[in-house]
Amino acid sequence: MLHSEIFGEAVFVKASEECINPCFFGTFFAEESAKTKIVICGLGFFKLYINGVQASDDYLAPVTSFYHRQENCYCEVNFGEEMNSRIYAVKYDISHLVKDGENDISVSVGPGWYGEFSKYCVLCYKITSGRHTTYSDTNIKWSAGPLTYYNIHLGEKQDFAAKSFDLNCIPTADKKETVVASLPDTEYYIQDCPNDKVIRSITPKKIMSADGYDIYDVGENISGTYVFRCADAGKKITALVSEARNGDDIDERRSHDQTAEFITDGSAREYRLLFTWHAFRYFKITSCADVLRVDVIHTDVKKTASFKSENPVLNWFFDAYIRTQLCNMHAGIPSDCPHIERRGYTGDGQLTCETVMLTTDAKKFYLKWMEDISDCQDKNSGHIQYTAPYFKCGGGPGGWGCAIAEVPYIYYKMFGDIEPMKKYFDQMLAYLGYLEAHSENDLVVSDQPGLWCLGEWCVPGDKRFVKPDVPPPFVNTYFYIRTIDRMTELAEKCGKSDCVPMLKSVRARKVNAIYQSYFDEKTGDFASNVNSANVFALDIGLGDTRTFENLLNKVRTSPLDTGIFGTDLTVKLLFERGCYDDAVEFLTREKYPSYGFMMNSGATTLWEEWQNPRSMSHPMFGSPVKYLFYDILGIRQKEGAVGFEKVIIEPKTNEMTGDISGYITTSRGKISVSVDRKKNVCRVGVPKETDAEIVFDGDIEIERT
Repeated sequence: MLHSEIFGEAVFVKASEECINPCFFGTFFAEESAKTKIVICGLGFFKLYINGVQASDDYLAPVTSFYHRQENCYCEVNFGEEMNSRIYAVKYDISHLVKDGENDISVSVGPGWYGEFSKYCVLCYKITSGRHTTYSDTNIKWSAGPLTYYNIHLGEKQDFAAKSFDLNCIPTADKKETVVASLPDTEYYIQDCPNDKVIRSITPKKIMSADGYDIYDVGENISGTYVFRCADAGKKITALVSEARNGDDIDERRSHDQTAEFITDGSAREYRLLFTWHAFRYFKITSCADVLRVDVIHTDVKKTASFKSENPVLNWFFDAYIRTQLCNMHAGIPSDCPHIERRGYTGDGQLTCETVMLTTDAKKFYLKWMEDISDCQDKNSGHIQYTAPYFKCGGGPGGWGCAIAEVPYIYYKMFGDIEPMKKYFDQMLAYLGYLEAHSENDLVVSDQPGLWCLGEWCVPGDKRFVKPDVPPPFVNTYFYIRTIDRMTELAEKCGKSDCVPMLKSVRARKVNAIYQSYFDEKTGDFASNVNSANVFALDIGLGDTRTFENLLNKVRTSPLDTGIFGTDLTVKLLFERGCYDDAVEFLTREKYPSYGFMMNSGATTLWEEWQNPRSMSHPMFGSPVKYLFYDILGIRQKEGAVGFEKVIIEPKTNEMTGDISGYITTSRGKISVSVDRKKNVCRVGVPKETDAEIVFDGDIEIERT
């Protein structure tokens, strides 16, 4: 949409001088008896107040996007790629906040991710109330807010002693003229993705006082902010957070340089982060701070699933994954980690999207993220960036860029909506063309010059970021073939049947290349089965009986050696091939490297690496959580079914799982399963709109609720 289609005659305004936290002031006329609505965009993030009252409990709005072209956002080198861009505006009903006649509007704006694009924060809005329409213009005044330093990754400095602020952190004097902000061409949209909110609050436990600081334990790794008061004016309060402890202190190696500083004014205000969040379990803060609570902040996406068993590792795995995933949903981005990078990596994102859609109400969230992936494709080469929205980053070809097809495919399977698959099908074809152009001997061997080609990322090892043994071209070409399979399956539904012969021909060439380059006729292994390389081949139907036998023998006799993709595929394949006990054993191991090792190390969120993690809050290794539902609780869609219209429920237990219970919430309602082995009963709940077949091995009573 054009700017004028959303904002009419309104213009973007900015402070008349560089300011990282301008607060804007205006007035508008309203009719108390009429609906009063505002459509507003403050870049990067804004807080809106009407007559001194906060208009929404949104914490970070609007959601982040690739706002507009800028020359210096590319990784290492500017490749001159041409991408789409967009800016989101938020619509609020503010009828309950207005009075007849003149009303006040004030908006505090902080840099957010937009600080990567511009040194100015900007504001635009249109207010309608009965016969009255008010547009933002240069009649709006501004004054500097309390932020004196801002970095979305690291933290904030807030100074309340320099001048007077109300309890909303809005300055009460020193108002100046605004000027029109000229933005580059971009598309504009009304946001339909949920914003971040304060989801819950935790009372942290003070565990230590030393050297003028108090140290607190939140009890779990979270994303959010500490909240405190200080009755003294002019005090400098410093806070430093960490994911771990080091003896009696926090572990500053795990702080990721997340700090904040506050200069107090002696008022009754609550001090907190304003336009960012920290990710942490422990924090130390100047002792004169009266810590009230810790607010957990993430996108307003709710957990819609539950899993319980008698195995502590499986229970921990589910709980830790949910906590990790929610910590990594901010401003419309499914991030890799909530502290170091905070970017929407297309590798991590496509790997976990099915599990997120299965366990949370993330439908609108992924509609937005699919647009980000679409926007970040180069219009000329077809290249998909490593993060969406795109910011400086690294990654690889297939396992990252194939998100353009994988996320819409999974979305269709989960919700029965084919429209995104149709919408992006041509872009999928363009990306396959890009992979073809970066192939040698029919193997995807590279990306843009100077960029990374990670392949099977984060395999176990004593050193950080161990290079995988499985060749990246093998992994990249696996993703190429799998994407072809996704597209071939749905081509007819997308009106693209004419592409199928070409897709099948390309697939045959790629399969032949994998056999020629990596298959050992003597052993049946691919790439010597390093890092469980065989699972990549088996998942796309390659290999013979020896291939799986070798994999199974390795799983049974060797420590886990898989990275982000192979771990998920190994669990998937073991369950698919009927090796239930082996799959559960794989998930419940407690010796390094394993999920049980993380649990026994005191982790409350999943790590980026199996040992010595840089980040202790990375959701990528949580992708196999979906198999707790598909293969242990046994809730699976029938072949060819979508949107959980038709399911087969076949729960399985063994001595490792014990009794099991849980549910998922589909678009048709809740599907629940519980197995009580002691009472010899299986209870199943299915919504009326779902066609369900219930199967159970053994002599057990089935109760359908």
